[in-house]
Amino acid sequence: MPNIKSAEKRVSVSATKKLNNQMIRSQMHTAVKKFNAAISEGNVELAKSLLPITSAKIDKAASKNVITKNAANRKKGQIAKTLSQLEKGIILVKVDAKTLKQAEQKAAAQKKAEEAAAIKAARNEAKKAKEAAKAPATPAKKATKKVEEKAAPQKHASKKADAPATGDEVK
Repeated sequence: MPNIKSAEKRVSVSATKKLNNQMIRSQMHTAVKKFNAAISEGNVELAKSLLPITSAKIDKAASKNVITKNAANRKKGQIAKTLSQLEKGIILVKVDAKTLKQAEQKAAAQKKAEEAAAIKAARNEAKKAKEAAKAPATPAKKATKKVEEKAAPQKHASKKADAPATGDEVK
């Protein structure tokens, strides 16, 4: 922790600048990812419309000294080159490792969800089949229970009659 007032201010100012730089860098990366997604889909019209937006975000990052001017020029050159190659038909897909990993995870999650849905459907069908098999048998079971219930009060009455013979009853 800083002890001097100017050091405290320097810490707060640097934290504020860090947040602003992160915001600008994040906007730039998001624009580049959208552009690369359009390229990987092979959508030339969308990529053409995103090129000036992406270049503007890169230029803004360079003007705010978040990235260097050379890095900005290199990035703009890369995206312009990939767009021209897509228009010429030289490249079909441009995917970075992170996007590829995300796509694989998404596909695995979708496959898992489909398997879970299939298992659930199979369980529901088995449950319905079991209920359908039980349906005719349930009225007969209810009739037998009623007969047992009628017989049960008589049994309890005889037990109560036998109870005073044990001598546990208080008079």
